[in-house]
Amino acid sequence: MIEAPRLRALLRQAERIAESGKLSAAETLYRQILDEAPDAVEAWLGLARVSGDTAVQQEAYERVLTLDPANEDANLGLARLRGELPEVEEVAEAEPEEVIVAEAKTDLVFAGESEPLGGETAVTDTYEFACYRHPNRQTALRCYTCGKPICSRCAVKTPVGYRCPDCIREAEEVFYSATILDYILVALVTLPLSVLAGYLMLQFSGGFFFFLLVFFVGGIIGGAIGRIAFRVARRRRGRYLPHMVAGIVALGGVLPTLPLLLVGFLTGDGGFLFVALLPGIYAVIAASAAFYQVK
Repeated sequence: MIEAPRLRALLRQAERIAESGKLSAAETLYRQILDEAPDAVEAWLGLARVSGDTAVQQEAYERVLTLDPANEDANLGLARLRGELPEVEEVAEAEPEEVIVAEAKTDLVFAGESEPLGGETAVTDTYEFACYRHPNRQTALRCYTCGKPICSRCAVKTPVGYRCPDCIREAEEVFYSATILDYILVALVTLPLSVLAGYLMLQFSGGFFFFLLVFFVGGIIGGAIGRIAFRVARRRRGRYLPHMVAGIVALGGVLPTLPLLLVGFLTGDGGFLFVALLPGIYAVIAASAAFYQVK
């Protein structure tokens, strides 16, 4: 059973692609899942269904039976490949019953009349659903992928139609392959670099020229830290990795200034606000540059 959220999203995507008839693309996704989870029974069964190679199908079914000897799909598939299934007599297709469609009567409504002829009242049926995320909002729009009712606020326009946020998130999970170890390594490398950069900015600060220069230096330093973080993560992308790196860079930019701010606050010296201005500007610029390097 696949437990990793990313692999489950890959499996659902492979199944949808296989249902649409793109067997080669589905086979590629199934093999990608099996590279990371060799014991995934669902992926082996999917590979057997989409592969056009008999040897690959047989190997996949045998692997499933090794993992789950009582699997009915694998037993039937393997028996079908070996020709052990009994021939099923073709059942003559029953002729469709004759359907008598009654011609609907058309009631004419003349101008000035509120009811059609015959005294019958015309009724218009409206079919509306409630958005699955906002139950108090009525909608007639459904997600193109899963069919859930969605309102205009939740609908995300894509080239194939409107999709719900859950399906968009599942599709994006394929591109986010960073692990918890990557997050830890990036944090361990980014934090000291950010603190060091913030300390150097504080030491060299002073003068109106450097105040203007920080707008360029901050972007350069933040971009460099972001590129280093991306390489530490082995060029893998994570959903929250850019936010973490940007937060660490901003924290490192203002952390060396905290002792000066504390002293100024205790002594009542108003100059500590000016001291915090330059590191604050640097932290915002550097964090933005690092965010877009890791994104």
